[in-house]
Amino acid sequence: MIHPREIRFTVHSRTITALQWGEDDQPLILALHGWLDNAESYYKLAPHLAGFRVVAIDMAGHGQSDWRSADSGYPVWGYVEDLHAVKRQLQPDGAIRILAHSLGAGVASLYAGTFPDQVLTLGLIENLAPFTNAPDQFAENLSQSITDNLSIQKQASAKSKALLTKLRATGRFPVPVDAAERLVVRSSEQLPNGELRIRVDPRLKLRSSVRLTEEQVRITLAQIESPVLVIAGQSGLSQELTQARLPFVKNIEFRWMPGGHHLHLEDEVVPQMAAAFNEFFG
Repeated sequence: MIHPREIRFTVHSRTITALQWGEDDQPLILALHGWLDNAESYYKLAPHLAGFRVVAIDMAGHGQSDWRSADSGYPVWGYVEDLHAVKRQLQPDGAIRILAHSLGAGVASLYAGTFPDQVLTLGLIENLAPFTNAPDQFAENLSQSITDNLSIQKQASAKSKALLTKLRATGRFPVPVDAAERLVVRSSEQLPNGELRIRVDPRLKLRSSVRLTEEQVRITLAQIESPVLVIAGQSGLSQELTQARLPFVKNIEFRWMPGGHHLHLEDEVVPQMAAAFNEFFG
């Protein structure tokens, strides 16, 4: 097993943590994980991306990164700003390769359309652009989000690592047990009694108060200049929305592979996925 090294970035006085595989002088791939995951999401795939320096960040509120302030939420454009800040610290000049899964793929899609000159190639897993709302859903979402935010429990209860691992492995988006344990440990703090407490910001589970419209997303996708490769699991998320968005991107390829939503954590799929991304990024 190749062990990554821990690195940190400061963005608006917040700390964003990350894991790096590879050497500083190798070409950079900046990686973004999915909703409620963290940088360990890439511990199986990153070592197989030959010749690259892979930096996988813990997005705000996730993993070991700081939470946003109490008067700030988690809009998708906030993640886009964080991504740009981290990119500038890692590589101030020139375009970079980006690899992203699920929520991260939504963020990376917006970034590539917002800063098209900063992205050399864009590799996406199980998503293309973020979820959207129709304009007439705005008031309902805002009301529900505000109400939920005022009543949410701010701290998770302590549990054993074994129980948290089991819950993660069998949750809404199941992952192999070995991957579940790594994701759980990175998303937790260990207490004196040996139990773990999840430190992910509970506000991440709230309904988004404001979302972009589909028209805004499609206009942004049309601004992407880099080649895009989207890989989806045959038993993963429903891909109707992604399929509807493909025609709005100038240079895009879509591929099916075996596996579920976290196919990049499935041992039998990782070699096939690594080969595809090595060819694409190389």
